[in-house]
Amino acid sequence: MRSFFARFSILVVVLLGFTMLNGCITINLGGATPDSGQTLEPAPTTPPPAAVQTPRQVLNEERLLNADYLSPLFQVPITLVGGVFSGVVDGSELKVTLQPGIQYGDLNDDGVEDAAFILAESTGGTGVFSSLVVVFSEAGRLVQEPGVMIDDRPVIESLTIENGVVKLQALVHSFNDTMVNPSTRIRAEYSLLDGKLVQTRLSSAFSGSEEHVITIDSPRDGDTISGSVRLIGSMPIGPFENTLLLRITDLSGGELLHEGFMVQTEDLGAPATFDNTVLIPGIAPGTRILLTLSELSMADGSPIALDSVLLVVGE
Repeated sequence: MRSFFARFSILVVVLLGFTMLNGCITINLGGATPDSGQTLEPAPTTPPPAAVQTPRQVLNEERLLNADYLSPLFQVPITLVGGVFSGVVDGSELKVTLQPGIQYGDLNDDGVEDAAFILAESTGGTGVFSSLVVVFSEAGRLVQEPGVMIDDRPVIESLTIENGVVKLQALVHSFNDTMVNPSTRIRAEYSLLDGKLVQTRLSSAFSGSEEHVITIDSPRDGDTISGSVRLIGSMPIGPFENTLLLRITDLSGGELLHEGFMVQTEDLGAPATFDNTVLIPGIAPGTRILLTLSELSMADGSPIALDSVLLVVGE
């Protein structure tokens, strides 16, 4: 599958009003300054039950359409005016457009609305590269996560924020697709973990075939583990050679474990189940870790299905 989901890099940049913060950038909305009344105040330690926000704490379309950003694909600073940037960057034409359908919701549980939207970038050719971007409040600042590349000319079918999770459904390209006719439907979910946008779930339905999905039934998010973890779950279609990729990372993205994970199935392409115990490497108690199972494409090694669970390491 030609679409891919970019890994995030931590940059240290101070450029044209952008300040990098934990791999993200503090953004300027419509020329906001600390004295203009447009900068978010820190959220209270214990927000009121209804998470009541004053008007200046709420992101809105006008502010987002007229703001400074870092281009997700080309990693250059841009300023949108009316949702559009058009200019010359390093000798090449660059056009960036904020697509309709901005979504709002609290992504980091601080009682302040955050935003998710699609930025489309082109350099004058036929390619139009779409990325998922989130802007969130952190310590009184508005911060842009660098972004997740979706595809060249995908068809975005839906984008929502539900219970603090960004959910995306889109048609993207397989290797045999023409660029004007993407045929693979993906459903992806992203969570903001320690200020980083992390893909936590992915499924893919190729043209004329059943959806590739991984479901981890046990353990559940927030469970505490010690020494080992028993993984129980299923798939409607077993993976190639009955093998998934198991990864354990800390929330900074550091990899703690990377190995194959076997599933059980009666025949090629039949439903699969798994009930395996995985030894956990020595990790300090109290550490939060993300355990991920992925099915990889035979064509290019990119994920076509993924599920994950957020765990806490016990004593």
